[in-house]
Amino acid sequence: MEPPEGGGVRKKPKGAAAAPPPPAVASTGDDILGDIFLRLPDTATLARAALACKRWRRVASDPALLRRFHSLHGPPPLLGFIMSEPPPRAFAVRGPDRRFVLAPSRGNPHHRAAAAAADFDLEDFVAMNPRSGSVIDEWLLRGYDGGRLLLSYGFIEYEQLAVYDPIARTTYLVCRPDIMEFDFEFVKIHYALLADEADASFRIVGAQFWNGRVRAAVFSSRTDDWAPLPFLRAPEPWRMLDGMRAGRFAYWQSNTRLQCWCEDVERSLVLDTTTMEWTLIQVPFPKKESYCVADMAEHGGLCLVASKEQVVQIWARDDNGGWVIKKQVSLLKQFGLLKKLRQDEWMKRVRILAVKDGYVYMEFWSIRKPHSYLLVLHLETLNLRVIANHTTEKYRGPAFPFFMTWAPPLLSPADQEELLLQGD
Repeated sequence: MEPPEGGGVRKKPKGAAAAPPPPAVASTGDDILGDIFLRLPDTATLARAALACKRWRRVASDPALLRRFHSLHGPPPLLGFIMSEPPPRAFAVRGPDRRFVLAPSRGNPHHRAAAAAADFDLEDFVAMNPRSGSVIDEWLLRGYDGGRLLLSYGFIEYEQLAVYDPIARTTYLVCRPDIMEFDFEFVKIHYALLADEADASFRIVGAQFWNGRVRAAVFSSRTDDWAPLPFLRAPEPWRMLDGMRAGRFAYWQSNTRLQCWCEDVERSLVLDTTTMEWTLIQVPFPKKESYCVADMAEHGGLCLVASKEQVVQIWARDDNGGWVIKKQVSLLKQFGLLKKLRQDEWMKRVRILAVKDGYVYMEFWSIRKPHSYLLVLHLETLNLRVIANHTTEKYRGPAFPFFMTWAPPLLSPADQEELLLQGD
């Protein structure tokens, strides 16, 4: 809301209810009201419209309407990036620091307000979910998807999981998989979060490599229970990182980038989340190159997006099951600004963070400087956004693009309580 003339801010009287919708709109049916909502320009505007009353919020939160809304208006907009220090080593005394980098929005005043109000530093979450008795007395960030964070506390059989919405400040606590049934007692589990952007449901896949096999289980918030998945044989030695979402796939990379003692092979464990079938792939480039798995229908589905000497490469399967480069984009040749940054600030490394809805999210960084630049590249139009990450600390651990979703809408706890007090 824009402030009135004179710079003051109108304050709503304490205890006053929101003004009801105009009678003509209030008399419309839910179907017509839903059609009106579908004509709104973006997710933020839809979120603000839902603040009018409980009925508007109910209609605007319908999963079928949200899926149609996203199909008409495109995916939820980028709110920013969550950066993290590298994960702690065994017997560390603290967890890694985190940093949120805002993605400047053009023409949408609600984005900055949503980012400023969000609990990205997890202060409210920790206050509401205190724990004690762990070597690291902190919640660790393990993954992200659909506007929610996957957090864990504790080790081995004492591990506790939480799915947290930093905007709505809602928490869903999840127990570790049954250690007797799935044999997860003594080996670390690596998780991936799979959230539905159109409602509040989610799944967590826990995978564990042990004795030449990958064992796994999946938790569903719809059933509030874990279910076993088929195991997969995998060669040794192999060390997994935490999982990531890539369209209909979830994937776990082998932990070879900083491990000089690992074999000279880079692998990814891929789960098709529609069929729950596993695939173990060996990437077609040397280990320690930055890459991610992607779901790209135009290239046959399962793809790899890698970075080699500031060149973005898209790898897809060929007819014989091998890998072939489908597209390459030289960042320094295509974009003069990046070439200048490389020369002036010695920005040299390109880290692939994620691929979503035709965009590649990357970090342009240097081993000599702590700050970096976050890049958003559209693969078809080759439009590029460059977002400065001004920091004096190095954040080279997990990094996630964070999107402004509506499931539920952007309501603060005070807004939610106010709506509960209102009538329909």
